[in-house]
Amino acid sequence: MANFNTHFVVAASVSAVVSGTLLSMEVVAPEQAVIAFILGTLGGLLPDIDSDHSTSIDVGFNVISLLMTILAVFIKSSTYSIVEMLVLAGVVFAGIRYGLIGIFRQTSKHRGMFHSIPVALIWGASMAIIVHLFFGLNALVAWIYGFMISMGYLVHLTLDEVYSVDLGNKRMKKSFGSALKFGMFKNQQQKIHTAIIYAALIGLLFVAPDTSMLQTAIFSQEAWLNFQDVLIPYDGNWFLK
Repeated sequence: MANFNTHFVVAASVSAVVSGTLLSMEVVAPEQAVIAFILGTLGGLLPDIDSDHSTSIDVGFNVISLLMTILAVFIKSSTYSIVEMLVLAGVVFAGIRYGLIGIFRQTSKHRGMFHSIPVALIWGASMAIIVHLFFGLNALVAWIYGFMISMGYLVHLTLDEVYSVDLGNKRMKKSFGSALKFGMFKNQQQKIHTAIIYAALIGLLFVAPDTSMLQTAIFSQEAWLNFQDVLIPYDGNWFLK
């Protein structure tokens, strides 16, 4: 299994590339690209919320709480006063670090369904719903944020699977297949947990924002022309501008 530093660095690197590309394609504004980067990095840390106590994991939880605090303050900075933002920051950090994370650690088993593809999608859909309904962001930005957190989550799961392959001894470790999975079906309890996860995902998708703006922004001809313009120097002058 990859350690905290590896998850953090890889998730941040991938998030920087993706958010920078979206910015270059003019899909998001600069401040939205920053938030997208934060969410992608956050997503890369979320799967280990259910880990056992360790120094690196505790540091990771502090980082997750801090990133969510920064995100909340960033979104509300134009409407809240300084004192209000300080209160908001304290409440968000304490609520996540000592509330939600504690609940997750007590009720979930590490490498259980929390390490799965449908849960990654649940985080993305939940983020899209929250920022759309409670922060008033349009459907496009909401889905971009949701995509980033799911992407970071999947990067984490992929890294765990990659580290489950011992190339030196040419073998698969016992942990192989326990991260990047679609469900757990060994016993009745696992099947019930898997069914609950998928039911929750379907329910979230029913109330999630419309995706038409996202499809237009990402898959339109104009979007891909913008992508081609930023993929390589359009004038052929590499590093000479």
